[in-house]
Amino acid sequence: MKMASFENEVFALLTTDVFKKIIGSDTLQIVQLNAAITLLIKVGIPFDVVFSPGTRRAAAAAQLTIYINPTTTLEFTISLAAGGSIFDID
Repeated sequence: MKMASFENEVFALLTTDVFKKIIGSDTLQIVQLNAAITLLIKVGIPFDVVFSPGTRRAAAAAQLTIYINPTTTLEFTISLAAGGSIFDID
């Protein structure tokens, strides 16, 4: 993959609604983080995700690191919005 093509793909990715939400929001839902991960996989851009579960002192968060080249990364620290328990059954 040529660097100019890769840079164009990264720029196109960052202008999607999902990444605009990540950039412009204080919190994110897990489904939105999953959508971002799906886009990264689909385009073939290398990334890491690290999850930190919430505690009494800190909200649950994920850190998304996108690798542009060996010396350039984009890092997003994403606070995850509280949601219902997966065990809520009506």
